[in-house]
Amino acid sequence: MTATTHEAVRDAVRDAGRALGLPDPVTEGFARLLRPCVHLCPYEALPEELRKDARPAARVGGPARIPQGVDVPDYVPHVLTLDCAALPTGVLDVDFPTEGHVAVLTETTDDGGFFLHVPTGTETVERHRPERDDDQTRRGPFPLYAVPGTTCPRWLDRSHVAEAADYAEGDEGRAGLVDRLIEQVESLVDVGWGHDVQLGGHSPAWHDPLEDRGDVLLVAVPWGTVSGDDLITYISGTPEEIAERRYDDLAFTLES
Repeated sequence: MTATTHEAVRDAVRDAGRALGLPDPVTEGFARLLRPCVHLCPYEALPEELRKDARPAARVGGPARIPQGVDVPDYVPHVLTLDCAALPTGVLDVDFPTEGHVAVLTETTDDGGFFLHVPTGTETVERHRPERDDDQTRRGPFPLYAVPGTTCPRWLDRSHVAEAADYAEGDEGRAGLVDRLIEQVESLVDVGWGHDVQLGGHSPAWHDPLEDRGDVLLVAVPWGTVSGDDLITYISGTPEEIAERRYDDLAFTLES
């Protein structure tokens, strides 16, 4: 499987809709619903064409470099560091730092954590934690690599697109065509490297999509990547909080 640009995925959705004979407004509604993201995955999961000269964009685990004077409790592990300059530019539809690095520190026992943007040139210290038998980052440290991607709502259905709901109402045949398009949309965004850390896009929440409360996803960290646990942490905020870089106001939500 090869990497595909966000616009190419949207074009593929339009082609699928036309092939099914669906009206353009219905198909365009689903294409418009898609949101870009950046996937961060291990080297072995990278699409073949991106492996040559690939540059790590993030690191799981290991010690964090944080600004002097920032107090993070010893029990909170460093989960992820992102090299902002190594992330692809012009991909996300949310504001993400383009220089310096971001350190993410959080745990699996509470909804809380630290999203620390460290601008280039900031004085930092290397933070080491006392060794613990129950260390939650036992799979690190190792690098992750960036792949631009596309997302749709996790539980995509006709109600997400008003034109589709209107078109299918009361007509079993039309409803079946819309459902077939939904299956193709989900297939187009389901990529082999898309199950690790995710920046931006629709949240992959199982039970409580954060978009329902007016937030947008900044980072999703599956603990399967970090420690093997079947949990996921979502770091989110309102579009205004993210655009204004009010990172202390971000929400950390743990889903099991």
